[in-house]
Amino acid sequence: MMPNSMTGYGFGVSEQNGRTVTVECRSVNHRYLDLSFRLPSALSSFEMAVRQLFKDELSRGRVEIFVTVATDESVSRNIVVDEALARGYTEAVKRLEHIADRKTRDLIALVVAQRGVLTEDERAEDQETLQGQLLEAAASAIEALKTTRLDEGERLATDLRAKTASFQKLVDDVAKRSPEVVDLYREKLLVRAEELLGESYPEWYDHQRLFAETALFADRSSIDEEVTRLRSHVTALEANLSLTGPVGRKLDFLIQEMNREVNTIGSKANDLDIAKTVVLMKTQLEAIREQVQNLE
Repeated sequence: MMPNSMTGYGFGVSEQNGRTVTVECRSVNHRYLDLSFRLPSALSSFEMAVRQLFKDELSRGRVEIFVTVATDESVSRNIVVDEALARGYTEAVKRLEHIADRKTRDLIALVVAQRGVLTEDERAEDQETLQGQLLEAAASAIEALKTTRLDEGERLATDLRAKTASFQKLVDDVAKRSPEVVDLYREKLLVRAEELLGESYPEWYDHQRLFAETALFADRSSIDEEVTRLRSHVTALEANLSLTGPVGRKLDFLIQEMNREVNTIGSKANDLDIAKTVVLMKTQLEAIREQVQNLE
C-alpha cells in the first residue's frame, strides 16, 4: 500500500448518438480540496453532480476540470426557432433602419445570429442522456487521475523512506556522541582543577566535587528524551508511508514535532560535533517536509 500524491492527470470520454463528451482534469498541491470547473453553459446544470463525484473520491488538492461536448455534423439535429424573440429582433432592426434611413443588407442573417433565436431542441430524455455521458466521462477521468496520483505517491514514498533512513542515521550519531560529551566535560574539569589548584589539588575533589559537577552537566545536556521521541516519530512516519489514503496532514504534524525535538537538542548541545549534526538534521527534515507537501 502507498499514499497518494496530489499531483496527477486524468482523461475520460463518452461517445453516444453522434455526441462526444470529454472530461480532462489536472491536480496539484493544495491544503484542501479545491475544484475548478470549465464547462459549456449547456452542462452547467450538471456541475453539482460532477462535483460530488470528485468529492467522493478525493480529499485534497487543487483540481481543474475541463469539459467539452462535440456533435457529429452528419447527425441531424432538431433546431427550434424562438418566434417571439425573432419577431422582436426583426422589429427592432426595422426601427433602427427607419432611424438611420438605410436598409440592412441581410435582415434574416442578422436576426438568426442573435443568441437564443435558434436553439437545439433539448428534450428531457436527451438531457438525461447528456448527463449520463458527462458522469460516465467524469468517472473515467477520476479513475485515471487516481491512478497517476497513486503512481506519483509510490515514487514519493520511496524517496521519503530513503530520506527518513538518512535522518535516522543522524539521530543515531547524536545519541552515540552524547555520552562522549559528558566524559569529555569530566576530563576538562580535572585538567582545569589541576591547573588552578596545582599541588594543593585535594584528593577528594575527584570523587565528590567532580562527581557533582559532572552529574549536573549531564542532566542539563541530556538529550535521551528527545532522541527517544525522535525515534518514535520516525517509526510513525515510516508506518504512514505504507498506508493508502490521506496521510499528508498527519505526516506534516509529525515533521513539526520532529523539528521541535531537533531544536531542543540544538539548544542543549555543548559540543561542536552535535551542533553540526543538528544542522544536517534540520536540512534533512526540510527536504522531507517539502516532499510531504505533495502527499494527499
